[in-house]
Amino acid sequence: MRRISVLFFVLLLGAAVRLHAQSATLRTGDIFEVRLSGMPQEFATDFNLQYTVGGDGTINVPLIGEFKVTGLTPTELERNIQNKLVQEKIFTHPTVLISVAPSTRYVSISGGIRQPQRLQWSADLTLSSAIGNCAGLSDFGSPKGIRIIREGKIAGVFDLRQIQKDPSKDPKLLPGDQVLIRE
Repeated sequence: MRRISVLFFVLLLGAAVRLHAQSATLRTGDIFEVRLSGMPQEFATDFNLQYTVGGDGTINVPLIGEFKVTGLTPTELERNIQNKLVQEKIFTHPTVLISVAPSTRYVSISGGIRQPQRLQWSADLTLSSAIGNCAGLSDFGSPKGIRIIREGKIAGVFDLRQIQKDPSKDPKLLPGDQVLIRE
């Protein structure tokens, strides 16, 4: 019984990590794999491919055509592909699984920071951990007015001192975010 409980916990934890990673939207240049099931394996292999989101924000899926994917979460794209396969009467009960390659997702940190750089994004990357990964604020870096730019808009302005007092206010970063530290 204990072994089943541990196995259930591990599966639940894996699903939670995947769910959080799936919340980030797809962008131009992202690389991901598509896996299909729910049909004979010889048909599924035609779709089990690696895709790169083109400059126009689309991918081309065999037999069903072009899909606009930028701005969609992987989960939304999974549903869209499944629905199209059923709608076009190609398969009756397909299951689509999308795995985004983590190496294609970055967060940029610049301004009053000791080591400005692009950090590889992970599901647990927060503003304070990103600043720490860049060796902290520079001598002239201000802990106030730290901006997160997301999809060309200011997603928030933060005070590092407030985050240090209350870690629950430490925002999670998403792929493509830019963190600008005032000097």
